[in-house]
Amino acid sequence: MSTPFQYTPVDQAQNIASKQRLLAIMQALVNAPLAELNEVIRDGYHADAQVNVTHPINELIGLQAIAEQVWRPLRQALPDMERRDDIVAGGRYRDTVWIGSLGRYLGTFAQDLLGIPATQGVVTLRYAEGHELRDGKIATSYLFIDFLDLMRQAGYWPIAPILGREMAWLPPATHDGVILAPQDEIRSKRTIEMILAMHAALGYYNGQSPTRAVLDLMQMVQHWHPNFMWYGPAGIGTTRGLQGFEDFHQIPFLVAFPDRKGSEVGHFIRIGDGHYAVTGGWGYLQATHTGHDFLGMPPTGRRIKMRVMDFYRCTDETIVENWIPMDVPHILLQMGVDVFGRMRHQFRQHQPIR
Repeated sequence: MSTPFQYTPVDQAQNIASKQRLLAIMQALVNAPLAELNEVIRDGYHADAQVNVTHPINELIGLQAIAEQVWRPLRQALPDMERRDDIVAGGRYRDTVWIGSLGRYLGTFAQDLLGIPATQGVVTLRYAEGHELRDGKIATSYLFIDFLDLMRQAGYWPIAPILGREMAWLPPATHDGVILAPQDEIRSKRTIEMILAMHAALGYYNGQSPTRAVLDLMQMVQHWHPNFMWYGPAGIGTTRGLQGFEDFHQIPFLVAFPDRKGSEVGHFIRIGDGHYAVTGGWGYLQATHTGHDFLGMPPTGRRIKMRVMDFYRCTDETIVENWIPMDVPHILLQMGVDVFGRMRHQFRQHQPIR
């Protein structure tokens, strides 16, 4: 039986200090000379830190793995990399300090990354992160890096055309997502409770064919602004308003996974910080792939575990913007489609025969 969510108040000064510390760690990882990278990693991470990264990197433990499988390849691929944070929100979840951050890396794609061919031109690599801080160092991280979108920018697309609009994620319309000022505790609590109420309404779906009438029973209209922006990952795309969200994501998703269900196992962050909220789970959402058309795939009958985060900006009444980092390559892998394997095969075929 799941434990009901309880909002944990935060010390505002400590919350701001934790966010500033996280920003300092991440900027050092991006800006320090490569020769000093190991030292920067030792300064920013606990020796036994666990870092979970979107496929094909996946779960790592320890400083050497973090250096050699995450930061050194990124730094070498984008040697002039800069980091641009659009959202940095903090709070406590299960009596632990958590920071959620979202933004993009920008730079010249000078060296192949995970087999994605370098373009020698500018690219943006969007990221979303959840970090557990303990004693001023990162103890656990969840890094959602949209490698599929980098493939797209490199001129390679391994799956069906997307239904939403493929575009760069916009920063919050209010440009106040990097929260380094004290926030009203009542407002923060109301924000995350608003989000969890919307999540609960999603559970009203009972597996019927997702017509408009059936979706209306979920009462999503009361939770969302009429012109809300929904920024989906590569493979799904961006939508606007409830109809766009239903047409280009929710209906295909419900058709494909009518029995989808979340659990407390795998949740790692649920925080409210002023008008922003962050939630996330690593394998917490599970479903059987029995319907067609999600990501252009026919039903496989396979059981799927999903890795996903949500970043929200709210007004006092509704959700206005929602950014959805999701590990799409990992979902596809469980359906039997290895997009990285397809890419390697494709580019081998394009090599001249000697």
